[in-house]
Amino acid sequence: MKKYYIAIDNGVSGGIVVLDNNQNIVEKNVMPVIGKSRKEYDINVLKDILYKYKENSFCVLEKAQPHYRDGRKQAFKTGFGYGIMQALLIALQIPHQIISPKTWQKKVFKGLRSKNTKTASIMFCKRKWPKEDWTPTKRSRKCHDGMTDAACMAYYGVQLNV
Repeated sequence: MKKYYIAIDNGVSGGIVVLDNNQNIVEKNVMPVIGKSRKEYDINVLKDILYKYKENSFCVLEKAQPHYRDGRKQAFKTGFGYGIMQALLIALQIPHQIISPKTWQKKVFKGLRSKNTKTASIMFCKRKWPKEDWTPTKRSRKCHDGMTDAACMAYYGVQLNV
C-alpha cells in the first residue's frame, strides 16, 4: 500500500512537497498565498492540497522560529502561518511531527559542502531528483528554496519510516 510523506516549509515563501514511500515526487507546490506585496496564506488551497493525502500519510512540519531580525509584524505572520498548518493537520487528522530545521538539515545535508542551507537544499534536490524542475513558474530561472526545503523534509520523513 502506498504511503505519502508530506512536508511543509511553512513561511509565506515556503513550499509543500509530497513523496511516496519510494521517494518519488507526487506533488510539489509553492506556498499558496493571496496578494502580491502583502502576502497572506490561501487557507482554502492549503486545505485542498492536504485533503488529497488525508488517508495513509505522514507530515513533517518545520518548526517556526521568528528570527532576531524579524519585526513584530513578521514574527506574528510566522506564528500565524505555523498555527494554520498545525490546525489543518489536526482537523484533517493527518499524523505529523514537528521538526526543527537543524534536525532535518543535519541528516539530509550530511556530506554536502555548502554552508548555506538554502544552497544545500537546492543541491540535494537537483542530485536526488535530476529531472524535476525546481523553479516556481515556467518563466522563472531561479530555483525555489521553499520547495526544495520541503522536498528535503519529505525525504527526511521517508527516512523516519513512520
